[in-house]
Amino acid sequence: MEKLIEKLKDKINKEEQIQQILREIGAELLTKYEIRIKDIIIEPLRVEPYLFMPPIYEDKFMHYIDSKNGRIYGPHQRNRFGKLYIHKGFTGVDIVLSDSDEYAFSFLIKNSRILIDNKAMYPFVKQYGVAKILKEHGISNDCDDKVLYKKESPNNTVVFRTIRNGLNRIVERDDFKKEEQNKYNKLMISSFIELKDHTSSQFDFEAGYGGDKAVVEYLKEYRLNNPTVSKEELDKMRKELYPNGSKTEFEKEFKE
Repeated sequence: MEKLIEKLKDKINKEEQIQQILREIGAELLTKYEIRIKDIIIEPLRVEPYLFMPPIYEDKFMHYIDSKNGRIYGPHQRNRFGKLYIHKGFTGVDIVLSDSDEYAFSFLIKNSRILIDNKAMYPFVKQYGVAKILKEHGISNDCDDKVLYKKESPNNTVVFRTIRNGLNRIVERDDFKKEEQNKYNKLMISSFIELKDHTSSQFDFEAGYGGDKAVVEYLKEYRLNNPTVSKEELDKMRKELYPNGSKTEFEKEFKE
C-alpha cells in the first residue's frame, strides 16, 4: 500500500496513470486490509476513492471547508493515514490514506461486512449502515485511532470496477462547473468484490453500470492480457463470475 501511495504522489503522473493507481490501491484495500476498532472488524466490499492532489488531480467531489486562506478540500482526509473520517451526522465513513497535509485522499466505504467479536453479525452493510453501527458502539466522529490493518490471510477474490455512485446528481458549484465534474464523475475507479455472493441488487449502482457491466469490464481487461482467449471461454467465465447475470452486455461487447 505504501509503495502504491508513493507512486501516486509522483508529480510526473498523468491522469490515466493516477486512475490506474487508484484502482490498484482499491484492490489492495479490498483484498489485503481490514479495519479494526474496539471489538469491530470492517471488511470493505466496495470502496470509492476521493483524491485532491493539485495540480495533477483535482477531484472536488469531496467535503470541504471555507477558511480565511480559501477553500480547503478534504480537511479530514489529509495526513491521517490509516484513520477513519466519520462524516458529520454519521452519514458515511472513509478510510484515510493521505500521509501528508499537501493532499487529501481517502476511500469511502460504500459496502462492507462487519464482524463483532469475530462473528459476522452483518454480512452486507451499505454506506449509512457502517456509520450507524460505529455510532451504536460508541465510536465518536473525532476518533483519531489508526484502524487499518493487514488481513491475516489475503482474499484472492476477483475485483470488479465500476463508477462512483451518485456523482451525476451533484449540483454545479462556482468552484466545480459541470464541465470539470464530467472529467471525474464517470471514471471507472470504484472497486468491489463478492458480486456473486451478494448479487448486484444489493449494490447501489449508477444507472447503466450494474453487475453485468462490471463483469464485461473485467472480461475486457482479461482479454487484453490474454488475446487468444475465445468468446466461448469468456462466456464460461461470465457465467462463473455472475451466474444470475444477463448476457445482453456481454453480447454487445464481444461480437463475432
